[in-house]
Amino acid sequence: MNSLDMRIKAWYGDEKVSLPIPDSWRVETSVPPLARKLTRAEIESALDHPIGTDRLQSLGKNAKSAAIIVEDMTRPTPTTEIIPSLLTMLCGIGLDQDSIRFVMALGGHRQMPRDEMVKKLGADVVGHYEVLNHDMTGEFSHYGASSRGTPIYVSKAVGDADLKIILGTAYPRPGTGFGGGAKCLVPGVAKLETLAGYHSLSGKGALDPTGEMRQDIEEIARTVGINYIVNAVLNGDREIAGLFAGDVVDAHRAAGDFCKQINLMPMIEDADVVVSNCYPFDTNMRYTWRGTWPFGSSPDALHILVDYSPEGSGYHQHFKAGGLPFAVRSDRDASYHLFSPMIGPKEVNEVTPHAQHHATWDSIVELVAAKAGDSPKVAFYPQAGMCWHT
Repeated sequence: MNSLDMRIKAWYGDEKVSLPIPDSWRVETSVPPLARKLTRAEIESALDHPIGTDRLQSLGKNAKSAAIIVEDMTRPTPTTEIIPSLLTMLCGIGLDQDSIRFVMALGGHRQMPRDEMVKKLGADVVGHYEVLNHDMTGEFSHYGASSRGTPIYVSKAVGDADLKIILGTAYPRPGTGFGGGAKCLVPGVAKLETLAGYHSLSGKGALDPTGEMRQDIEEIARTVGINYIVNAVLNGDREIAGLFAGDVVDAHRAAGDFCKQINLMPMIEDADVVVSNCYPFDTNMRYTWRGTWPFGSSPDALHILVDYSPEGSGYHQHFKAGGLPFAVRSDRDASYHLFSPMIGPKEVNEVTPHAQHHATWDSIVELVAAKAGDSPKVAFYPQAGMCWHT
């Protein structure tokens, strides 16, 4: 028997799984270009050759304190591979453990417990540096409003620092064109009013950073005084394949250009069945949508999403539960079928009440036989969560 092979459960094992399929399925697989993992020396070189700004040693020569904003567990970059080199640079300009703090860019997400901080930052950092969860009810620095009317409130833990650094992930994303860059600041460490203002603006499609949402957060980043960003670009195995440091706009655009080289994959048209895998955005169901873009290649096909979601439905303070009362599934026809053996239907219904949950892969195989016959053309996207279509 053949199988569909993919990686699953980012941050919770990053396992490889083989889902068995009948030999009669006619599978075509779409994957992005192969991109190797950067070496430690290449990471250090990227940090030491910033784009669009001076080296960090020059930017921070008079700084007495630094705040490093780091994305949370909903983003997949293994930042522990970057932070030691970044700290070495900061220590080289005279900063120490008592003058550097890390602020987790939660936005409207839940708080992070210590074990997750260790995954993102490393045990030595958590044990020896101040590490703060962003708190939407905490203290904020006020910087007026953006030209689009967004009130600018940023955590004082960031605002009070002389040197302000962002560490995150760039990836194709509708609304802001790409993830990463100034998005770690807003909504990452902003007040709810700022978050709401940003989300009220219009965006553009993936790969297009010219929409209001991106322009607004970059204007805010300039106003707040973000000195330096570090954005990783990942391959399909959640490895750092590119690293771009420097100016909050210029470095982010360079990261976006690299995304176009390694994170785009061809669409497979005229399929009877589309199977798409959310990894590495499969930590919770709030990011299930990141794996659904391949469904557009064959709108009349049977759509199947693989999303293990070890944390279940997830949480977002601005976007509350999206399902019907008591998490009841919608009575309309399922827009896609979700395979996840780790969660239950109530969790699925809370976020995507229009999806039909399947707890076993056998159920999916039976569904395909009933809806698409014994020998369907199957379009398989094993790394859809990290990628976008060409």
